[in-house]
Amino acid sequence: MRSIRTAALRKSVEKRLLEFMSRDRIGHFYAVYDVLFLPESTRAWTALSDGRLVGYLMEYDKRILYMRGDVSAAVPLLRNSDLSTALFNIESQHLSAVRKLFKVAAPADKMTVGKISSFTPMMAATKSFNPVVQHEVKELSKKHGYAQAVAGLLGTDAQTAVDLLNGYAFGVFHGGKLVSFAASPNMLEDLAIVRGVFTSSEERGKGYSKSVCSVLAERLLREGKDVFLYVSKDNAAAIKVYSTIGFKPTGHVFLSFWAQRKAG
Repeated sequence: MRSIRTAALRKSVEKRLLEFMSRDRIGHFYAVYDVLFLPESTRAWTALSDGRLVGYLMEYDKRILYMRGDVSAAVPLLRNSDLSTALFNIESQHLSAVRKLFKVAAPADKMTVGKISSFTPMMAATKSFNPVVQHEVKELSKKHGYAQAVAGLLGTDAQTAVDLLNGYAFGVFHGGKLVSFAASPNMLEDLAIVRGVFTSSEERGKGYSKSVCSVLAERLLREGKDVFLYVSKDNAAAIKVYSTIGFKPTGHVFLSFWAQRKAG
């Protein structure tokens, strides 16, 4: 078995870590974003084998554990975090290692059948994009007081709504009420992720999500970015919406779930 040495991320290793991540911008998107823009709220550890970087673990917001890399580095990396309960985002190859230290408790996504959510990223590039805009779509901004409407629609707290409004955000209103929403608060120079896609249950099936996502993706593509999103493999309706407007599976699969650390 190869010798694995783990250590908290240091500035001297940061460049090597970013080079490691750059091999797959989709697979490492959140980690790249956190290293570049949210270092103060992220704890990170790297794993080295024979002087070569083979994996990393990031702990965000004292609740999320995000891990990528060689499966042999998984358990050594996880021993660095002291979280008793965590929301995991991992590659499928890491599941057996996680189960050595944690007990899977609940899925990350309410659409999931079972305790483990399986997400596949889908990407839209200019050549594949096929926008479908059937409704009036309004650009939203936290500066104009939309956070409360977003929080109400998504059933989330005010700060999460404000965070979603930090980048580009669009919505559809019906009867003066926000009924559909999509945002891209996290962007790299060449890549942007779509988040917070949601349509109120009583307004679904009317094409609102297609319209909102189309306008948002079109704005991002026009700025020269590739656009991607995560979707649960159990959410057939969402996959159909994204496929219709030109999002295609990237081939990645990531697992996400809540887990509790085992005693001892």
